[in-house]
Amino acid sequence: MPIEWSRASRADRLASEAGDRGVEQLPGTAWRLVFTIVQLLRRPIRSFARVQEPVAHGTALGFLAAVRLPIWLGLIVTFIVFSATGGPTPTRIRPAHSLFDPRLVEALSLWLLLLVPAGLPLIYFFNGIFSHVALSLTGGAPRSIGATLRATGYALAPALLCVSLLDIALHTVGLGFTTFAIAAGVIWLMFFIQLGCALTGTHNIPAIRGFLVAFIPAGLPILILCARAYLVLEDFPGWAPPVGMKFFVP
Repeated sequence: MPIEWSRASRADRLASEAGDRGVEQLPGTAWRLVFTIVQLLRRPIRSFARVQEPVAHGTALGFLAAVRLPIWLGLIVTFIVFSATGGPTPTRIRPAHSLFDPRLVEALSLWLLLLVPAGLPLIYFFNGIFSHVALSLTGGAPRSIGATLRATGYALAPALLCVSLLDIALHTVGLGFTTFAIAAGVIWLMFFIQLGCALTGTHNIPAIRGFLVAFIPAGLPILILCARAYLVLEDFPGWAPPVGMKFFVP
């Protein structure tokens, strides 16, 4: 993975600044970040053929944070600016339940959005553990649990980027259930394919087994996304405001 390439040492940097042209110049962090995502999409199995152990989990988590958090931070700053300037104000409020005050629903939705940075390592570890247990139950895992964690983490990156963009639409533009369901389904399919390829390449197992193992773990990030989106969707099948409900503004 380009993101895992070793950085230049302090001595190499000083020698390069002094004019030594013999020092190998490594690409910058932004270049390695972009080309890691490109490599994951272009070579989803070959990207995981080699695993250096012990696995650098900090590098994988840092990569996920670099993919997910910049857009998330921009969304939070937008909320702060709108709150400070007093606009825009919503015209339609749909509580998640007839007993929930809309202000509670709005606060809960924002609270869950603020927990995104804390959720990244949890998704990384739990998804990896679920995948490794599934591998163990279907014939054993040729490589360590650390390698499985690495595979699930890097496979999640393209889907996380799409989730970040979907968050913007959910919290600013507003989405109906049908549009959101299609987007969530596409993200799940993307992660499912990436995760199946990652497990296949990492553990050198048949592709059919890799995709079988990936089927359930691929749904965990989507379940979390749906739970957060439920509080802000404009409509939801089977839900209708009770007659005379004081919290509903048509």
